[in-house]
Amino acid sequence: MLRQWLLVHKGGMDPFFDAHRLCHIGYAVPRMDRALKTWMSLGAKLVIPPTLDPIQNVECCLLVYEGAVPVELVSPLPDGPNPLESRLAKGGGLDHVCIFADDVETEVERIRALGGFVVVKPCYGVVWDRTLAFVQTTAGLLVEVMSTSPVGRLANDPLAAVSQA
Repeated sequence: MLRQWLLVHKGGMDPFFDAHRLCHIGYAVPRMDRALKTWMSLGAKLVIPPTLDPIQNVECCLLVYEGAVPVELVSPLPDGPNPLESRLAKGGGLDHVCIFADDVETEVERIRALGGFVVVKPCYGVVWDRTLAFVQTTAGLLVEVMSTSPVGRLANDPLAAVSQA
């Protein structure tokens, strides 16, 4: 995976990039079934199957290409408001960058102190079994901050599969 390559080839020496913190890149799609079929036909491996997140009113899955950063496909559920409306109105595509944090609230506050604003306060992320929040930076980047450790509501850690991909 990219994280492993960066650690080996950059020696983990870059003080501004911690490869261990990168979880995935979020990609907004209008329909999960169509997007999943397309991405898998291009060689992506499904690591976490489409899973409903009723808190965010979306469906998510995780794909991995050999040697690449995992990609989360996110699609809206058919009814009710969802956080993807504006992104999909612009055609979908890259939506957010997800980073791990040992303490989600501290990381959210750090980004907020740099001028960012909270889009989604820390809450439970059903798909990942982790605490997560969304913060938009002053540069317009949407950052999902996700707890490094699972909450423990699920029998198995959903992200354990990523290390095996």
